[in-house]
Amino acid sequence: MASNEIVDPTSTADVSLRRKFLHVAVPIIGVLLILATIGGIGWHTYQATRTGVLKLTHQLLVSVQRYVVQDVTDYLGAATVGGVFARDFISHAPPAVTRNAFYAYGASMLRLVPQIQSYYLGDQNGGFLLVERDPTGKGLEYTELRNSASGNTFHHEFHDEKGAVIRVTDNPAANYDPRTRSWFAGAIKKDGVVWSSPTIYPTTKQLVITASTSLTGSDEVPRVFAVNVSLNLLSQFLDGLKISQTGNAIILDGSGHIIAGHNFSRVVARSGNDPAKMLIDPQTQPVFLRVYDQYRVRGVGSHPFRLDGKNYIGMAQTLPSTDNWVLLIVAPESDFASFARQSGRESLQFSAIIVVLAILLAGLLARQSRRTERVSHEFGRQKAQTDLEAAALQQVAVTPGLMDVTEEALVLTEELTRVTGARRASLWRMLHDGTALICDDNFDAKVEGHSGGFELSRKDMEEFFKLVDAGAIVTIDGAAADPRTVAFERFVMRDAGTRTVTVCPVRGTNQVGTGIVGVITLEDARFAPYLVYFLEIVAAITAVRFSNSTEMTDSQKDAAPDTSAAESLPEPRFDETLMQAPKVGGEIGQGLYPSVAVMVIAFSDPVMEDDQTGSKLLPLIDRIAGEVQDIARRYNLFSVKVAGHRLICMAGCTKDPDPTAIWRLAEAALSLRETCMLVLSTANIEPIFTIGMDFGPAMGGELGGNPKIFNLWGETVTLAELMAQGAPDVGTIEVTERVYQALRSRYLFRSRGSFYAPRSGTGRVYVLATRR
Repeated sequence: MASNEIVDPTSTADVSLRRKFLHVAVPIIGVLLILATIGGIGWHTYQATRTGVLKLTHQLLVSVQRYVVQDVTDYLGAATVGGVFARDFISHAPPAVTRNAFYAYGASMLRLVPQIQSYYLGDQNGGFLLVERDPTGKGLEYTELRNSASGNTFHHEFHDEKGAVIRVTDNPAANYDPRTRSWFAGAIKKDGVVWSSPTIYPTTKQLVITASTSLTGSDEVPRVFAVNVSLNLLSQFLDGLKISQTGNAIILDGSGHIIAGHNFSRVVARSGNDPAKMLIDPQTQPVFLRVYDQYRVRGVGSHPFRLDGKNYIGMAQTLPSTDNWVLLIVAPESDFASFARQSGRESLQFSAIIVVLAILLAGLLARQSRRTERVSHEFGRQKAQTDLEAAALQQVAVTPGLMDVTEEALVLTEELTRVTGARRASLWRMLHDGTALICDDNFDAKVEGHSGGFELSRKDMEEFFKLVDAGAIVTIDGAAADPRTVAFERFVMRDAGTRTVTVCPVRGTNQVGTGIVGVITLEDARFAPYLVYFLEIVAAITAVRFSNSTEMTDSQKDAAPDTSAAESLPEPRFDETLMQAPKVGGEIGQGLYPSVAVMVIAFSDPVMEDDQTGSKLLPLIDRIAGEVQDIARRYNLFSVKVAGHRLICMAGCTKDPDPTAIWRLAEAALSLRETCMLVLSTANIEPIFTIGMDFGPAMGGELGGNPKIFNLWGETVTLAELMAQGAPDVGTIEVTERVYQALRSRYLFRSRGSFYAPRSGTGRVYVLATRR
């Protein structure tokens, strides 16, 4: 036997034992040493923390006290600093605007400062103004004391959050005189802020305190400005203050009454809503009573004491800018020591957790299993997304008339929102000259509604058009902050409240050649890189559809609508007026007016069943005529005339161009539409009117003998009448392109296509929807 074949069994046993020792005993011993080291460090830390934490208790409470004092001072600053500011602000206001200045200041402060309940303003003559929160809503209530021979009354105006008047009421004042009130009498002859005793505010049932300051306006009338500050919010702050585990704080006034503090609701209930009875209860608040007694003897500062076998640390501090208010803080000394013990135990526990986690992290197999599970889940999600895209493309493929430009492509935007999770999806078609984008369809998934016809001008949003011209798919998270999409967000996205936008340019063939023919926009989409393929397919379909729209022949584009009905109408009469044309310097100008705005309201013939029908319609027609007169005066229209079943309204009949004429007429048109809708619906009559508008030069002047009749004629009047006759639906305001160009920055329009007018040719038609 060779020597190298001889085996020593003892040596084999030694190797096995050494391996076990290295693989098992050494790691266990190492873990035990780590545990012992961490435990020793934790015990030493606990002892050091326990010893030092009590030494820092006083400094901690001093810091908390300063923090609370500062917060209470800031809380009352609206009454102290704000009162000084209001005194200077109102005293320098002219007498004619003192009321508005007070209301403006009070409304702004009430919206910004939640702890303020209301503002008063009384004067030496007995005048009184009040602005306060509406107890039944989120708006404001304005109150004014009005004096009359029949007696004093309170005039109340209730406004919503946007400042609009909701309702107006009046009620007797019952000989109310602000000069007899404590907040007025206590401050009228004093300089600086005067605090009154806490009271229960009648409308909100909250405890408030009033700060008053005197002022003298520019009319030399002495006044008192007062603010009611709610103490309930101050109590909530003190009640939620974490001084220690069981430490609390309260605020007392100069006479020992509780202003705010821990369990304030119980204090109010115990006193029966009587502020004079809100005193420290020896049974439930003995620690605060002890601190308050020491404060009255020793003054402000730290006051340690022992009560019922427990050590307490109490502190007292007066509050600046108040009427001798004092802040009392009480905390058991054991809270801080227990904190040290708890901190030590938690340190040991955390150390043990760290060791256990270090051992568990060696289990790479479990980690690998989780990674495999995540990959499988990702594959499943991608498969579901692929199935969703396939179903969407199948739905698009089976939709009839998708490439027919005369049919609506609603399925494209609907499937885009479903696949990408977008809030809104829009198809925009580029005009052949590249100066504008027209919305072919816009689908809002939230309301499940389609819209379209909006126009975006390159002049108004040059950066957005540059982004489209770049030809790449881009997703912008904050559209309002990106200079490329800030204009798009303002004009398109802001009304819907969306934030992100994905821009996908559509490449195709137009009259110029191959290039950008449109763009797809997705708002608030869950867009991911794997959706690019689906979006490119939809963009290709859209490109074919848009390219078909550019292949329309010129004869199709210029096809004139049937105007035979309009040409067969009788000549309009202008011999009846609802409102005489205004005179300037005693004369009415005649000749060519460069910028006249004309609106024609066309009413359909009512159905006359018998004589009684006519007698019932006459009061309705008279009411509409009166409303038209009121609206004409409200917007300073030049003239309103009756011509058969048409109302003709004019503005801007001046020798010099009037840039506000078309705007005033547009506002009048919206008001007339709402008024006529309301009047007709009240009378249970279907709307039977349409409105047309145009803007441009016209001839005008007085005609005939005595009396002379003012008349206006020209292409502008003719086009306005054609717009009214060609409106698609009742109540629609149809306008020419000149009106659209003048008002598109202020109002929303939708495109109606083209129209043909004799001697004028082809033009664009728009429908005025509403204000922006």
